[in-house]
Amino acid sequence: MDYPEYVKMTARVGELIEASRFQEAVEVLYKLILGDISDVDKGALCIRMASVQDRMGKTDEAIAWYDKGIGYEQGCQNYSVFENKAQYLAQIGQYKDSVAMYESLLGLPSVSEAEKQRIRKVIQSVLSRSMREWQ
Repeated sequence: MDYPEYVKMTARVGELIEASRFQEAVEVLYKLILGDISDVDKGALCIRMASVQDRMGKTDEAIAWYDKGIGYEQGCQNYSVFENKAQYLAQIGQYKDSVAMYESLLGLPSVSEAEKQRIRKVIQSVLSRSMREWQ
């Protein structure tokens, strides 16, 4: 896929989401993900697909798309989909799984010390939210 077509299609996805035409957005995202684009871009598109699935009320499908995206980014020394999934799990109240994911990021050699500090703060925030709901 040439770059101008990729840009055009991703812009179309944004328009469809803004118009709450989620099923059409899913169809365009699916075509993009199946296309000949980089794994990093496929991972980013999986994040968007997960977000659309969530907006459609399909939590399990959203999690499955995060998992697909994690698969794409594994060979890229990238962890943005992984972190987005951890954030999503916290958002839907799966705090234990969220914290476990964030903690596993701390052991990655590609995570800088500054990022580790940021992640530790996120973990504390998730744990605080969890405790507030538990009480």
